[in-house]
This record gives sequence, structure tokens and C-alpha cells, in this order.
Amino acid sequence: MNHTVLAIGTAALTASGCVWYLPAIADLQAGADRPRSTRTAAAACVLWWAALALAGGLLLVVADWRPAAQIALAGLVGGTALRVRARWDRRREVREAAASWAALDAGPAPLTGRPSTGALALAGWLVVGVAVASLGAVAILLSGGVGPRVVPAGVGGAALALAFLLVGLGDVRRRGR
Repeated sequence: MNHTVLAIGTAALTASGCVWYLPAIADLQAGADRPRSTRTAAAACVLWWAALALAGGLLLVVADWRPAAQIALAGLVGGTALRVRARWDRRREVREAAASWAALDAGPAPLTGRPSTGALALAGWLVVGVAVASLGAVAILLSGGVGPRVVPAGVGGAALALAFLLVGLGDVRRRGR
């Protein structure tokens, strides 16, 4: 393959890589506004693309392909080393941030004399359940005489109150209170 064709292909690839190296250059220019891991990863990206661009230029100037391959390989190795360092820095930054947030944690909220909102919600479900169960039991009793309907009224009311209790417990649990 002619070196000129390879150089043109390398130039086209390098030009299309601007979606990676231009934001990386912006991260480097931001300086201390970016975390160290971000700046190191940006330096790795710029090194990779700069080595590829330099290798493409060398393909046009030098008749042998080996110097261009050596430059590209050096950029690949150097960029990989920087990327590993960036990952190491990122893990350290995450651990430091977690330690900082843990230091800010004041523990559980102090208890007040008032019931929690979860307890209030559960009490609301229970009050509505008992009211509906009572009205249902009274309706059953009045529909056909008190004597033969006592057991169905009691069982129905208890089942309805239990259903409201279970729905209220599920609601409180779903809300995480």
C-alpha cells in the first residue's frame, strides 16, 4: 500500500476523532475546575490522537513506515498508562467523597413526641377500614334480620377491616416510612 493512501486514511480518522479529543482539550484547559482523574483521562485521549496524527504526518514525510508505527505505538502505550492512572485516581476520589459524605451523616433523625407520617397513614387506613367494615356489618344485619345474619356480618366486617389493614401496611412499606 502506498504511504500516501495510508497517511490520508490516518488524517481522515484523526479528523473524525474530534468528538473525543476536542472535549478532552476543553477538560485540560479547565484545569483545577475538573477532578484530577478527568484531567488525566483527557490527557490520555489527547496523547492517543496526537500520536496518531503525528504518525500520519510521518507517513507523508518519511519513506519507511517504521518510525510512524513507533510513534503510534509510543502514543498507545503512554495513553494507556495515563488511562490506568486516571482510573486509579477516580477510585481514590470516589473513596474520599464517600468518606466526606459519611462524615456529614448525623445519624438518624432525633425522635420527637409526634408520630411519624407512616404511622399517621396507617392510622388513616385503619380508621377508614373500621368505618367501612362497621357500615358493611350494619347493612348485612339490617338486610335480613339480626339473628341469622350476626356471623356473616361479623366475619365480613373483620375481613374488610383486615383488608384495609393489609392495604395500609403495604402503602406504608411501599413509601418506605
